[in-house]
Amino acid sequence: MKLFMGLYRNLLIFAVVFLSFHSSIALASCNECISLDGYVQESEVDDEIRHLVGKYKGGAGPKNVAIQKARGVIETGLEPSFIGGANCPTIDSEQWAIDYTSKRHSESLHRGVDIPQPFGTPILAVADGMVVGKFANEGNRKGIEIMLRHSPQQTGLPFWTYSQYTHLQELPSMPIGTNVKLGEVIGKTSNTGLMGARERRHAVHFAVLYSESPKWSNDGVVVAPQDAYFMDPNAFYKNRPPYDSPSLEKLSSDQKKIPVPYIKLDGKKVPPDTKRIWPYACQ
Repeated sequence: MKLFMGLYRNLLIFAVVFLSFHSSIALASCNECISLDGYVQESEVDDEIRHLVGKYKGGAGPKNVAIQKARGVIETGLEPSFIGGANCPTIDSEQWAIDYTSKRHSESLHRGVDIPQPFGTPILAVADGMVVGKFANEGNRKGIEIMLRHSPQQTGLPFWTYSQYTHLQELPSMPIGTNVKLGEVIGKTSNTGLMGARERRHAVHFAVLYSESPKWSNDGVVVAPQDAYFMDPNAFYKNRPPYDSPSLEKLSSDQKKIPVPYIKLDGKKVPPDTKRIWPYACQ
């Protein structure tokens, strides 16, 4: 009996230490985030949102895809039309919400757009904002990533938005919590991340999430805005609703050409008062 009680006591102590240790890791996943506006612990963000953004806890491909489709990841047919006919880097065949199942081990959707550019080309902040996530994503297809949070005042849009940039050349030096300005260089183009049978071309994967809630979490793996939806990145440049994918899909063909503002190589904005720009400079 004494031997049994001793083993029981040791196991209990081990369990308490183990759980305390892992709890401290969870709480410390983003120490620098704790004092930032809107930040909440991971437990305050619905598990469905982690499936949406890529934190696959207890769900296979079909479950994640169903959530993603319900939260905006459906093809809309929108196209960028750069103001004044500018020569801007544009989206290649890897367009918004296309079926990626053939490139993955299970059902998958493309939750952004890919814009190819030569290795090392500067990637620009699409609006004023704050760095809320930086991830090396080792062993992940996304590769090196940075994520910015933009307030409604910073974009002129009626909700909080989050811009995501992946496949970067190196992890940006700016700390989480850094305030960035529209057009500021936040990374450089590369093709980091796990690849399939063929080497990926150099490009930025650009994605946008939005939410009416200011709350967000960073668990050290992903940034998860509370009650978030994915937005067709082209819709980020619209000046009036709709912004949700089901409504965008129903627009007439002429309404699907979105006038996109940008910044020139000389730093001039087009139009001069724009609060949002394309993630690459234009000629």
